[in-house]
Amino acid sequence: MLTLLVPVDGSKNSLRAVKYAAAQSKHCPVTLHIVNVEPPLDDYGMVRAYITRRRHDVAVMARAARILARATSQVRSARVRCKTRAVIGDAPAVIADLARRLKCDVIVMGTRGMTLLGNLVLGSVASKVVHLSTVPVTLVK
Repeated sequence: MLTLLVPVDGSKNSLRAVKYAAAQSKHCPVTLHIVNVEPPLDDYGMVRAYITRRRHDVAVMARAARILARATSQVRSARVRCKTRAVIGDAPAVIADLARRLKCDVIVMGTRGMTLLGNLVLGSVASKVVHLSTVPVTLVK
């Protein structure tokens, strides 16, 4: 059985990654771990003056639930075994750590389609995951 970690952020490219990962079930049995990683509350910014950590966490977990629901609706017709989770933290580190802890064979994730210069200057979650991961990473555009 192939175990795939599929991070989703609600973008079209991340939903394409879910479809791609589910399509792998045509070749062999697959289990998908679909994860949404939300950013933590910025303790040093002005946001903290207007919202408590608890209210922030409730709001981002509600957002994560909506994103995960859209992602799982993509795989229902494929009848693929699917587990979801929402996490608050640094996305690249959380994704690489989850892949290791869940003993995933591959991480399948969408890209934002940034230019090479954009990736060099800003960095991206996908390129950071590639560097942090101990398992292969498949990028879906």
